[in-house]
Amino acid sequence: MQHILQPDSMRQADAYAVHELGIPAAILMENAARSAFEILQRRFDEFWGNRRGMRQILVLAGSGNNGGDGFVIARHFFHCPNVRVRVAWIGAKEKMSVETLANLHALEKHGIPLQCLALEDDARALSLEADCIIDALIGTSGSEQLRGLALVLLERLAGEFSQKTNLRIAIDVPTGLNALTGKADKYCFQADCTITMAALKTGLLLNDGRRVCGEISVVPIGIPEAYIAKTAQIHAVELSDIRTFLPHRSNLHQTNKRSYGQVGVIGGSAQMHGAPTLTANASIHAGAGLVRLYAPSRTLHAAMLHAALAPEIMHTPLPATEAGGISLAALPLLQKAAEVNDVLVCGMGLGREEESVECVRRLIATLPAKTALVLDADGLRALRSPNGDIISLPANARNNVICTPHHGEFARLTGLPREEIAENAATLTAEWSSRLGCTILLKNVPTIVSGVLIDENNILIPHQYWNLNGNAGMATAGSGDVLAGVIGALLAQGVEGLRAATLGAFLHAAAGDICAKQFSPEGVTASGIIACLPKVFPA
Repeated sequence: MQHILQPDSMRQADAYAVHELGIPAAILMENAARSAFEILQRRFDEFWGNRRGMRQILVLAGSGNNGGDGFVIARHFFHCPNVRVRVAWIGAKEKMSVETLANLHALEKHGIPLQCLALEDDARALSLEADCIIDALIGTSGSEQLRGLALVLLERLAGEFSQKTNLRIAIDVPTGLNALTGKADKYCFQADCTITMAALKTGLLLNDGRRVCGEISVVPIGIPEAYIAKTAQIHAVELSDIRTFLPHRSNLHQTNKRSYGQVGVIGGSAQMHGAPTLTANASIHAGAGLVRLYAPSRTLHAAMLHAALAPEIMHTPLPATEAGGISLAALPLLQKAAEVNDVLVCGMGLGREEESVECVRRLIATLPAKTALVLDADGLRALRSPNGDIISLPANARNNVICTPHHGEFARLTGLPREEIAENAATLTAEWSSRLGCTILLKNVPTIVSGVLIDENNILIPHQYWNLNGNAGMATAGSGDVLAGVIGALLAQGVEGLRAATLGAFLHAAAGDICAKQFSPEGVTASGIIACLPKVFPA
């Protein structure tokens, strides 16, 4: 599990290490810089290979602790053969911490070329010619509003030195990036690699973060991992976590298909035959013991005609409206489906016809407490009444429902502008998860899953998970339908709601990554993602 901290939480972790554990701040700084130095050495080998010659390194440093890290990195490089390092720093000695000032003095004693940039003319006259530029100007305390000498330097890097022939490394956070929100100044330092300390920071992953950070490496600095895990309010699943979330299957012969859950998939309309078929196929490939597809006859006929539906999937035709959507007359069949199945996955290809949406609305109102529900696509329209009011989930369904909107669907559900959702995705997902009483998976970059877990005292604790894998090729028709099916299969196998959504996002993206590697990002299809699903489950 990776842990993601907000800047304030990172500062609390630093303070805990110093004041509670008695680790001197100077040691934390040395650990951070030494770990970064080791990453840099490996990056140099990858970037330049066996090419010979002297390497010129320029460290741009501030007067805060981020600058102190830069000073220590420069000291380590000073002792390397075939490297010439120089440091340009901004700020004032009187503003430096004891540790940062001590490391500046160490550079002076080593005789490392050191230049204080006190005026704009100094910053404009500084030679930026270097094989590698290391940004240690501000760190996590910076914002997306650059000013002063840092702005002058980064304007020059983005202007006259915009055609990059050098390697650019950011220490902790690229200067000009807000470490909380991920918003970046237009002159933000554009890194090939960002080396961040102790844990990922939210701003590295949100909004502009991925664009300006390049490849991100997390390095230890001496703060215990257990404390970071406890402090973090946001987490990200890794491959090693799959079996922690997903129960092992028994080797005993007594198990049968019902031992691994029954999923009912509800959707389809005259214009969208394929969506529920993809969902049903994904569920059976993600381990559900039994999958049933409930759809209008025309949808089922199209699935059979094109041999699109996996033969293992059972199917039930539903009464249809004149336009080909699900009729209100289907409600008794769907209520029976809610009794028979452990999970319902609803909304894929449903369409916007009010009668079909009303049928889903009434189904939700009578949902048995035992039955989990995944609402996707047009099924999310059922959470608002015809006059636009938010529908309250039944008390027995709260926290047993997973909603999987993309930005447009989330905007329609919340009434908020898409731009506001894009900028504040993490905060809004948590807010609306609490308001609706369900788990929300927002299809975002990164995917954001907010909900609650029940602790040992039966108390609901809010949690948020972000999914960090996946690729641009997954922006393809039907990909979201596949995700809904995977989540339904995990719920059916007994994975708790928040974890099912989180693991579903991870497995779906991992399958998409395999598909992109086998073909290309352009060659990724929803059916291709389904075909790769069995490959992502560890033995």
